[in-house]
Amino acid sequence: MRKKLKTIIILTIKSIKKMKKMYLLLMLAGSLLTFTYNAAAQTVTSATATKEKGYTVINPGEPITIYKYHHLSHSPKEAEKYAPKYFFTTSSSDVLQELTKMNLKKTFPNDHAFHDALDVNFREDKELINYDDFHKMYKLSRVYNTTVKQ
Repeated sequence: MRKKLKTIIILTIKSIKKMKKMYLLLMLAGSLLTFTYNAAAQTVTSATATKEKGYTVINPGEPITIYKYHHLSHSPKEAEKYAPKYFFTTSSSDVLQELTKMNLKKTFPNDHAFHDALDVNFREDKELINYDDFHKMYKLSRVYNTTVKQ
């Protein structure tokens, strides 16, 4: 009987230790998930998109302002592995949105000529950052200026 009781006590102590470890792991995982969620939930505006945070305005003064975001925590050697991301703002919204054709269409829902021009001039989203050497401006700005009624 004593041996059986001793075995039960040892198993209980081991179980408590495992439970404590599991509890600590769950607490750590929960705090990491909370941290990740809070970081992703923060909205970036043109005022908070600073060079210190990795944002650069590549076409200041245009109706559609394009921002280039390059994550700063990577070493220069690793910079080639991580492509920059592009965002935009307009005069009607100060919040940065990812630079895609769909987001541009949603931002200008009633400008159907602009929608058609986007489809004609840009096959893929990555082409939205192309520069027009002849007109000395980004192609997106040129397309916007020629199609949207001023």
